[in-house]
Amino acid sequence: MTRDAAPGFAGAAGSHPLDRRWPVWLVLALAFVLLGWGEMRASDPYSSPAFVVGYFWTELQISALLLAASLLFWRAQPLGLRLPHMPDRWTYVIPLALLVALALGARLWTGTQLPSSATAPDALTSALLLRTTVLVGLNEEWLFRGIALAAFVHWWGWRRGWLAALLAFGCVHLLNLIGGVPPVGAAFQFFNTMLAGSIFLLAAAATRSLLWPMLGHALYDWSVIDSSRFIEAGASPLGSLAVTVTALLMGGWSLWMLWRLPERVPYPD
Repeated sequence: MTRDAAPGFAGAAGSHPLDRRWPVWLVLALAFVLLGWGEMRASDPYSSPAFVVGYFWTELQISALLLAASLLFWRAQPLGLRLPHMPDRWTYVIPLALLVALALGARLWTGTQLPSSATAPDALTSALLLRTTVLVGLNEEWLFRGIALAAFVHWWGWRRGWLAALLAFGCVHLLNLIGGVPPVGAAFQFFNTMLAGSIFLLAAAATRSLLWPMLGHALYDWSVIDSSRFIEAGASPLGSLAVTVTALLMGGWSLWMLWRLPERVPYPD
């Protein structure tokens, strides 16, 4: 038994809360339904910042679902809702730190690239976008790097578990087809979010916590979405292009590192 396969986490059959599979599938199904319903009732197209601002209320419903389910069925620590540990290796958290730093830097730089004749996007919308992305980072990490990852690894082992959690994370972004994203765009989002998800997952597995992935996810999404408003107003897209390329490269590297990690419980109790 490796040092990561903590005795007592899996326990005897039926002794661990994650042995019950139906609550996990129920929460995943309800989350997909709520997210899809949020896309269906949105009055703005998916590509509009107004869509993200309005989606706050759907994300709030997801937060309530995750909180209620976690209190009813599971404990916080085995889901990654805990303070981070020192990482196994600092190289495991570098992709997340680099991606977030570059995304924030690109957002600041893009804001300086507006033509003199352009009207700068309003600061209130930036704040409202951040309000939504904070919940997106919280919910998606809680659901896919928390509940799904812990459950799938508990059921199927480390490698098959994290692969299944990444696939679920990619699949939830196919719901954007409902919001008007064309099939080619949705396919790219599926691929891109799986790679980005591997960056968050590697950091979570390395620190045994969802804290840094939640924070990084929120800031990364905000930077990318807010940068798009400045690009639409006439700013250079080079910063956003650099972030996209970096996410793909760091995601591929993170997938490779995850594949090489030994069997482990992501958040030993």
